[in-house]
Amino acid sequence: MEFGLHSEVNFPSDKILLSGTLTVPKGDSSLPCVIMVHGSGAQDRDGNMSGFNTQIFKYIAEFLAEKGIASFRYDKRGIGKSEGCFKIAGLSEMVEDACAAIDYISKQADDVDSKQIYLLGHSEGAVLAPEVASKKHDLAGIIMLCASLRSFEEDGVKNAEVLNRDLNKMTGLKGKLARLFLYSKTPLETMIKLRRKVEKTKAKRMWVSFSRVSTKFYRETFNYDVKSFLKNSGHPILAIGGSKDFQCHPDDTLLISEVSPNQTETYVVEGMDHMLRFQKEEPSILSYANSCSSPIMREVNERVYAWISNQKANKQINQDK
Repeated sequence: MEFGLHSEVNFPSDKILLSGTLTVPKGDSSLPCVIMVHGSGAQDRDGNMSGFNTQIFKYIAEFLAEKGIASFRYDKRGIGKSEGCFKIAGLSEMVEDACAAIDYISKQADDVDSKQIYLLGHSEGAVLAPEVASKKHDLAGIIMLCASLRSFEEDGVKNAEVLNRDLNKMTGLKGKLARLFLYSKTPLETMIKLRRKVEKTKAKRMWVSFSRVSTKFYRETFNYDVKSFLKNSGHPILAIGGSKDFQCHPDDTLLISEVSPNQTETYVVEGMDHMLRFQKEEPSILSYANSCSSPIMREVNERVYAWISNQKANKQINQDK
């Protein structure tokens, strides 16, 4: 059953047009709205990439519509129906596009209360959310799903070690070929060499493993410090992590409340992996395909809804004083 009306929306950002979906609960107006910011990679508005469908933002949007909350999700630049070039974009473009989405929805969406706009980021989007909020003071709050507070080097080494473990479990010719091309004997040394290569490269794109990637993205990611934005955050924060998230450690979720000076609620969902799914087995990159065949864990949606409801109630109490 559909609880929301879905509208195709085009909005400007940096001289290009980005495309997204505005979902509004039927028959309501002056609604709170959640704007969603993607994780890393060439993701569309639902959080999907070529050959890998997570549907994270679609699940969240549908749940929020059922609860009377509007939402907006959009294709990254150069992905789906959005203009621009993803292959040369960096983190700064991702931040700029999120700011443009906030500007458009706050001014153009008739059914949305501009004073009740929340920013929800997943993974990389959660890391960027505090910076976006530092540029958009009217946001009602930030929702950080599976955020990492560690350096790119630390996360890179940790993920390489998990991938090595998975590759060692693969058998036969497939396993041999995968280890030949993907196994990293010295993850830390590999990350140090990558950083040096990024610093020396002047071209807009560079080769990493067997892919040409945005040099700007790697340069900005190596130097990014989310803690500096959290320390100066002026917004209430909801942070949710998963106990089986190996990409963004659940300890980082709990640490957010210590870094941010503002009202912060943190939760670690038992059994949840980085894709917001329940994971029975030891979490791994190879397990994502199976886990994404099921919906995201309901506890995530319920905590997001409860937190937004509390923020709205607290705002009303303050207005009545």
